[in-house]
Amino acid sequence: MRKAHCLAVALLAACASPQPPAPAATPPSAALVNPGFESSATSGRGDPEGWFSFQHAIEPSYRFSVDTVEPHGGARSLRIDNTGPDVYGAIAQSVDAAPHAGKVARYSAWLRTRDTRSAVLTLVTLKGGTTVSNNFMADAPVAGTTPWTRYTITLPVPANADRIEIGAMLQGKGSLWLDDVELSFDAR
Repeated sequence: MRKAHCLAVALLAACASPQPPAPAATPPSAALVNPGFESSATSGRGDPEGWFSFQHAIEPSYRFSVDTVEPHGGARSLRIDNTGPDVYGAIAQSVDAAPHAGKVARYSAWLRTRDTRSAVLTLVTLKGGTTVSNNFMADAPVAGTTPWTRYTITLPVPANADRIEIGAMLQGKGSLWLDDVELSFDAR
């Protein structure tokens, strides 16, 4: 009888003990194409799979290439080199904004630079191809020669946005490397 009583007390105590806390939820992320530039597939223009490059006006003033020398992770990274007088050259990828309306986009990526005037991550919301809002690291562009460093920028996603565009931009001389990009969303 005493044994059964001890067992009953132990079972009641186990049932009454608090449950361990649930693990912290990770913010939902966007399904990016080729975020580490590991795919060897390219677009019709020669851009890495999932990405598109563009320049301000005078092409070609920037060269975009997949680089296998000293990537941050994996075997490859993206490299942008200034080769002419144009103001900027950028690489970007676009995702649907609708599922993330009202949230805060959090874009992280690893950058490395050589002899740059200004290199930045870019995060833009668009409606019908027109910019609604953007974050171009205006207060803290990367300049000079730097080792691989992780940067994170955020931007609220307006309800009227239909696209979110992430990327990196080199302004002026030098070289910029981009690798291991991530895009997630936090509730406001």
